[in-house]
Amino acid sequence: MADKIALFVGTNKGGFILTSDTSRQKWDVSGPHLRGYSIDHMAFDPRDGRTFMALNHEVYGPEVVSSPDFGESWIPSDAEARFTDGSNRKVEKLWNIQPGRPSEPGVIYLGGMPAALWKSEDSGKTWQENMPLQQHESRPLWNPGAGGLCLHTIVLDPTDVNRMAVGISAAGYWVTEDDGTSWERRSDNLPSDPPPEEMLELMGIVDHDPDQDKCVHKVAVDANDPAVQYIQHHTGVFRTLDHGRVWEEISKGLPEQFGFPIVSHPRKSGHIWVIPNSSGEFRTSSSGAFRVFKSETGGDDWRALTKGLPQENAYFSTLRESMAVDGADPLGVYVGTKNGILFGSSDEGETWRTIAPSLPPILSVEAVVV
Repeated sequence: MADKIALFVGTNKGGFILTSDTSRQKWDVSGPHLRGYSIDHMAFDPRDGRTFMALNHEVYGPEVVSSPDFGESWIPSDAEARFTDGSNRKVEKLWNIQPGRPSEPGVIYLGGMPAALWKSEDSGKTWQENMPLQQHESRPLWNPGAGGLCLHTIVLDPTDVNRMAVGISAAGYWVTEDDGTSWERRSDNLPSDPPPEEMLELMGIVDHDPDQDKCVHKVAVDANDPAVQYIQHHTGVFRTLDHGRVWEEISKGLPEQFGFPIVSHPRKSGHIWVIPNSSGEFRTSSSGAFRVFKSETGGDDWRALTKGLPQENAYFSTLRESMAVDGADPLGVYVGTKNGILFGSSDEGETWRTIAPSLPPILSVEAVVV
């Protein structure tokens, strides 16, 4: 059977699955799946072909469902990801779901709010919380971001099964090198950008410690070396060469520093894409031009990719999970906006076209070659 490209698009009205051949010119759309639910993240597991949803509902709460048949049917977990430590903690939201490595059959990771990490060893049927992260001594000092205290990013080291990292807004970037037994925050040399006093009051935060405010937005890993990573931070784009021990800013050449999504090429070292925004308050381009920026030098320089994208009165917002690459050759790059437009490029971002013009607000995009 010939390869096909599949896009998994989470929206606040359900999930959508789009498929195309490798030309990526015409797309078939199915959905909305689980209509009425907010699908904050969808992920495809290439190990067994299952599709996972991390979904949230204002009445029924958060849950994980999976499909063995590309969305024809959806199966809930046998036991949902919940807190079991006897406290009054309540799972408020699920943010990110990540299939494990090829060497971890059945393993799925899940991030949620307030700042929790779960692991399943039975393909999402049951979940166990990572208690060393929950019980870290610094946790009482962690501050929420504007969207809450959320664990939204899960990075698995492809070369070391004991090493993984998580991004927490606004508590920083955390790394374990012993399979989750202990955690070290490796974002201390990133800038702090605490909210204004009036925002802290609205969020109910007292005794705010700016040194604990390290608002990570998203992380991408370099194709050649997993120690090289790129982070879209509240205050700019940064690069590490040593798994986050030291970060250097690579925002020079970008028109604005704030932004959410960042993705990397799976085969070409130093190739990364970002969408700059003007600020945490405006959260879109100040010029009204919707531009994706690409670096082929690991962030040493940047250029705007605009062909096929609107360049006037296009005040689009993009969320941290709303950009993806598909792994095909040439690489496909995809971007979804909060006003429901899904853009796609089949030539690594050089030219763009509208794939879907009027979906519900897009929360996440994932892309794979099936």
